[in-house]
Amino acid sequence: MTTRWRLAPQSILFAVFLGALAALPPISIDMALPALVDIARSLHASSSQAGLTLSLFMAGFAVGPIVYGPLSDARGRKPTLLLGLVLFTMGGIVSALAPGIGVLLGARLVQGIGAGAGMTVALAVVRDLFEGNAMQHRLAAITVVANVAPIVAPSIGVGLLAAIEWRGIYGVMAVCGLLAALVTWAGLTESAPQRSAGVAVSGLRDGYRRVLTHRAVIGHILINGFGFGWMFAYVAGSPLVLLHILHVRPIVYAAMFAMTGAGIVAGATVNGFIGARGFESRGILATAICITLAASFGLIMLSVLHRTSLLTVMPLLVASTFCFGLAAPSATHGALDPIPQLAGVAGGLLTSVQMLCGAASSSVVALLFPALGIFAMSGVMAACALLAGMAWIWLGRRGGIETPSAVADVNPASSV
Repeated sequence: MTTRWRLAPQSILFAVFLGALAALPPISIDMALPALVDIARSLHASSSQAGLTLSLFMAGFAVGPIVYGPLSDARGRKPTLLLGLVLFTMGGIVSALAPGIGVLLGARLVQGIGAGAGMTVALAVVRDLFEGNAMQHRLAAITVVANVAPIVAPSIGVGLLAAIEWRGIYGVMAVCGLLAALVTWAGLTESAPQRSAGVAVSGLRDGYRRVLTHRAVIGHILINGFGFGWMFAYVAGSPLVLLHILHVRPIVYAAMFAMTGAGIVAGATVNGFIGARGFESRGILATAICITLAASFGLIMLSVLHRTSLLTVMPLLVASTFCFGLAAPSATHGALDPIPQLAGVAGGLLTSVQMLCGAASSSVVALLFPALGIFAMSGVMAACALLAGMAWIWLGRRGGIETPSAVADVNPASSV
């Protein structure tokens, strides 16, 4: 009798699979960026309507995890993930075949809702199967894979646009969703610690009440959200600052953007390295927040002193994105660890808050830039870092996640 193939939790392939799930949203956003002009022209729409294909995707992605989290706790990780991937795939197919801008916008909303399952379930699965250092190491690996995606996605989008036009880009997204669904169906073993026959409203309410009133969970969710906020303030402000104020060439801007993206990957890699050597999460978070505060206020001082240049600005921006990569795995670990049986709810809330903070910070930068210039970006970055620091203080010593020496790195469920 042949043994059914499955993804082994300890394997590199398993870590890559979880990272790929988390990378679906940034790939789906950034890969479509080069196609916006062609979409507007092809569907006889305005540029603002074409831009809504990104906004509606992000709106769906922000809302979806609120449902997927408790659904995965009650009905299981695997069926919840399959539901999301089916929605993502169908949204991609309809987007590729859309006859008009209205259909495309609706399909992108559905695709965003589907994409929300990837990150939510990936985080919950990690909490189900790993503990201690092993859990933080897996979270760092997911952060690395998920943040490599937005670095390479625009270049992939440009190549696909030249080869198969904008509809082909959405077709490739659908293929990615289908492949992820097939791997999930064939190789993912259910990891939820307990499941029920249905999802009662009272159960949802109780689950969110427990998460929302747990100081350690909420404190770490806020730190992660504000960290994503300072990173997205940079993402929104960087083309305005580098292209319109510092007047760098587009190819130089692309290289600088890749450099800051590499900073995120480096930060997550360092987190996994020092976390495996017993550094406590509270100290890691404090270090990341303090460095970001220093870098943000450094950017403000450079503007006040009229010393802004590519050489003075870029090290501070790389430091800020490095610190998000450094903080994110520890913040995620702290949000998921305290209530294992509600890892789906906590992961869904963390994902939604992260996206909302990113959307809010980038919108504020765009709104204030015409009046404040570079201060809009550096000011929002500083504000997000200050809010993260306040959340860290509110968290208190008891909110710190210590590495328990007596706990095994891998949960017994991982060997089932």
